[in-house]
Amino acid sequence: MIGGVVARHTLTRRRAPLVDDGRGNKSRDWAVAVDVDLPGWAVDEAGGAEDTTNRDGSSISYILRGPFTADIEATDRAVLFGEVFEVTGVGRQPGPSALTSHTVVRLTRWKG
Repeated sequence: MIGGVVARHTLTRRRAPLVDDGRGNKSRDWAVAVDVDLPGWAVDEAGGAEDTTNRDGSSISYILRGPFTADIEATDRAVLFGEVFEVTGVGRQPGPSALTSHTVVRLTRWKG
């Protein structure tokens, strides 16, 4: 697990239950989503993008590294620095020891 001064951020995981949409499909009900704080994350800015065609939107992305056993999935949302992000990737990086094993999460948020 990454520790010390580097992993000082808390990620809030937002998970919504799957519900029947009335047409035989399952979809997330974000109105009743539950937030859980997950401490111990290192945060790096991962770039952004702009909508150059309509010039009315931009995105920002972050890469987070945290506990190997973190309960986070690619279908979750996350709150970081007071803003809601889509979880656009989750990977587990096993290392030679528990001290170097970690979870890598990519967050993306579009504005505009």
